[in-house]
Amino acid sequence: MRWIVLVLLFFGMIINFADKSIIGLAAAPIMEDFNLSYTEWGLVGSSYYWLYPVTGIFGAAWADRIGAKKVLGLLMLTWAVLQFGVLAITALPFLIAYRILLGAFEGPFSPVAYSHANKWFPPKLRGLANSVVVSGATVGAMVVAPILVALISTLGWKPAFACLGAASIVWAVAFHFFTKENPLKVFEEKEKKRKEKLEKINLKDFGRLLLSPSALFTTLAYFSTYFLVVWIAVWLPIYLVEVVEMTSKQMGLAVMIIGIVSTFIYIGVSFISDHLYKKNENWRISRVYVVGISMVIGALLMASITFYQNPVWVIIAMCLSKGLTYAILPIGPTIMINEMPERGGLMTSILTSSGNLAGIIAPIITGYIIAISDSSKITGYNYSVLFMAFLVLTFALLFLLFVKPDSTYKERSQGQMEVLEKKVN
Repeated sequence: MRWIVLVLLFFGMIINFADKSIIGLAAAPIMEDFNLSYTEWGLVGSSYYWLYPVTGIFGAAWADRIGAKKVLGLLMLTWAVLQFGVLAITALPFLIAYRILLGAFEGPFSPVAYSHANKWFPPKLRGLANSVVVSGATVGAMVVAPILVALISTLGWKPAFACLGAASIVWAVAFHFFTKENPLKVFEEKEKKRKEKLEKINLKDFGRLLLSPSALFTTLAYFSTYFLVVWIAVWLPIYLVEVVEMTSKQMGLAVMIIGIVSTFIYIGVSFISDHLYKKNENWRISRVYVVGISMVIGALLMASITFYQNPVWVIIAMCLSKGLTYAILPIGPTIMINEMPERGGLMTSILTSSGNLAGIIAPIITGYIIAISDSSKITGYNYSVLFMAFLVLTFALLFLLFVKPDSTYKERSQGQMEVLEKKVN
């Protein structure tokens, strides 16, 4: 059952990020249809994230109370309604309203998915499990890009969006009939007690926890990485066409290659992290050092494309940069959940929602930098890339220096999962 749950969460993330990225792949026809400027397009990209952080927190907290299965299914059905609603969009205000609502209802999916996967896997496999969930994001955002580009070219951008709505319905039905909420019913009493404990949370202590070095700098590292996540979704397709001078087909292929290779890279980083954890059970060595060093290298590679824009090198550098920088996405939730295990959904929602604050400002900043560049549009793109590289490098170093996860939860959680595995077997 755990692998069925994981596979469906993987496909759920594919749909989630395909919903996000298709707007970038359809940038040219949408901008042409509505006669949008770069600044207006940055506003469209940003609008998706205006409610995303808030609904991510409330949605994940709600899932902690009523169950992840119900919330995930409801979210998917809502996405379907919104994607079919694209067929009725006729002007920029309606496009922005659609993106705001889609972001609002997609906000809770990632933290709830991480928390749900956390229930089904022991600590020694959680890095790998989360990396599989995160890889669904890369597949949805990049690997399926040629398929989405083909749909946009063949059917038009509005019907292509509706196709994603149909995929959401299929997923919701499969998740309802083929998964369960918890690994074993014997843990229902434990869940009941845990929910009772949720009502007694001390807000002052909770606030102090969020400001602790481990939680704060993990969140900031995640935040910096989301600048790259959003830039790839909104601006990378245009960058490859306008700066690297690729055709639409070459752009779709390049996006797919970057997505596939980078997925293997950050899954590999997660595997190394899990291997070190099983070997030494040291959170700082296995989680913090591995992720922090990967992010530093990724930031430097990201900056390199501003100096050498040969198409082959751009693809290679983006593969490595994305794969290494994204290492925080699967490992960050494990660190946050470790800080407050009984509030796993809430902790991951704060991480992802705080990170997604970057989604509000990143498209606008990029559009603004490109629009006001004195020399050329290429210079504007280069400045936006250097800004992201500097941000990731800064917060990666702070992450390396100050994040020291508490390992006291390790023994308790490991013991519980070993009992669970015996019962399952």
